Amino acid sequence: MDVLIRDLPAEVHAELARRAAVEDKSLRAYLREVLTEHVAVPSMDQWLEHLRELGPTHVGGPTGAELVAAARAEDDELTGR
Repeated sequence: MDVLIRDLPAEVHAELARRAAVEDKSLRAYLREVLTEHVAVPSMDQWLEHLRELGPTHVGGPTGAELVAAARAEDDELTGR
């Protein structure tokens, strides 16, 4: 698949070309790698949807807030506060 990007600011093109050169790659190879890495990471919406699908996982035991409070109390005890 070919992609054409019009009206790319000159400074953006120059920076992409510079980064490609630093990695000893053609601009095409560099952009292919950057775009492949970009789509490998879920978007924020996808990530949040995944979390919603997982549902609540707290099934007993201390909450995060309780664990933080306990850790702070322990720290205070160790430092004599």
